[in-house]
Amino acid sequence: MGVYPDDEEFIQSPEPYLGEAVTTGGDVQQVSPLVIEVETTQGKHDVTITDSGLRPDVDDKVRVFGTLTDPRTIQSQYAFVVPSSGQWYAWSVSFLAGLWVLARLIAHWTVDVSRLRFQRRAEPLSIRRLLAARQSRGGDRDA
Repeated sequence: MGVYPDDEEFIQSPEPYLGEAVTTGGDVQQVSPLVIEVETTQGKHDVTITDSGLRPDVDDKVRVFGTLTDPRTIQSQYAFVVPSSGQWYAWSVSFLAGLWVLARLIAHWTVDVSRLRFQRRAEPLSIRRLLAARQSRGGDRDA
């Protein structure tokens, strides 16, 4: 076990990695044979995956661990399709966590404009306090 070369390493100079274990991932371009598009700092490259046993659809994301048998061919030892729902789930959870952090920041801190810094509130804001302050100012007037 250890850190295996990824696409940035073996695509740029494959010779040292021929016959060695590598790892990569990309979007499926073709299903028979399985060809994925790997994106590196050098651009996009097609890599053929053999012996994976996967039956992905075009545009599915695939992760592969295997042996580099040719500069652009990997003999798969482990491969799996990455579910697209996982990305939306991660983004949704991250967005909600960001909102929670923002709410905590607003509730417990204020900006001291004269010194350009954050300052801790003496008493944290709460929705109950905000509504009470609005009602005391006559904020719920009907026309």
